[in-house]
Amino acid sequence: MATEPKRMPFGLKKPTLETQYQIDYDWWERSGKDLNIFLRSILCDMHRERFEDLDADMMVDHVDPDTAEVRQVPGIMHTLITHCSQQDDYITPQTSLVNAIFRLFIANGNAPLSINEISEELNRPASMILRMLSGSRVIHGIRPVSSEG
Repeated sequence: MATEPKRMPFGLKKPTLETQYQIDYDWWERSGKDLNIFLRSILCDMHRERFEDLDADMMVDHVDPDTAEVRQVPGIMHTLITHCSQQDDYITPQTSLVNAIFRLFIANGNAPLSINEISEELNRPASMILRMLSGSRVIHGIRPVSSEG
């Protein structure tokens, strides 16, 4: 007996090279994973020591350098954006692709990026990035940006 092919739910589009992605922070909470532990693991050595005993949820003002928008972000996120992501070893050719993508989103303040933009920033094949991010499993909360607003 033949089985019916699985269909995408109504209204969902298959991701393309122009589909924009970003980190869904709510995914971390829903999945029972601790984002702060993961963020601590990507701090530079100097800040990993400093944040060892600090409250990672402490909020600070972060000024977006492109828009001048001020928003409250966790201190650990501010440190990653303004210092750690600027270090030469933040993303290297040896950084796994999924970790490099996650780090890229952290570095840009989680602004949405298309597969093509991610590919250009990381100098990695767009087709490989699309296959990884469009699979059925969500990795590190990186998901397509909802078009529902």
